[in-house]
Amino acid sequence: MSFDPKAPDQEAGKAVLLPGVAGIRIRRLQSLFGSHWQGWFRARGLAVTPVQGGVLLSIRRHPGISQIALARRLRIEPPTLIQSLGPLIKQKLVERTRSLDDGRVYELRLTRAGLEAAALVEASMPEHEADLLRSLSPEERQTFLSLLDKAIAGAEMALEEREKEAEC
Repeated sequence: MSFDPKAPDQEAGKAVLLPGVAGIRIRRLQSLFGSHWQGWFRARGLAVTPVQGGVLLSIRRHPGISQIALARRLRIEPPTLIQSLGPLIKQKLVERTRSLDDGRVYELRLTRAGLEAAALVEASMPEHEADLLRSLSPEERQTFLSLLDKAIAGAEMALEEREKEAEC
């Protein structure tokens, strides 16, 4: 059987999911969340990605945080953070200034508009997620979140172990 790129997928619009493989499902759910997120917030006058939303919330919680510390906190690579910061700075939501203590370090703070954007993100997230997870009952949603937390903790442990092995 040959691949025909013009033929419709048997499950049109659905990702091909391998039995027993969580990663593909997680990536699919992340993609759906991201698409919904961007439409949701654009309709509310805020053009930010999910990563940028996390950046806004983290800077609000830690005003003056360095770019490196923020990248670590969000568990993203510094170049990814820089790509996310650019539009936020351009939209005048974030200010990036050199540290008075160490001129090599950039500190990040939210502007007044950035504080408003972070508040909108935080206030909108429950409704946004409820819309996306509407197929789950309240009990299923709680179980789902608990299982996600458990899977994340396990994945973080595995990653830390791999990083330690690589250092040796």
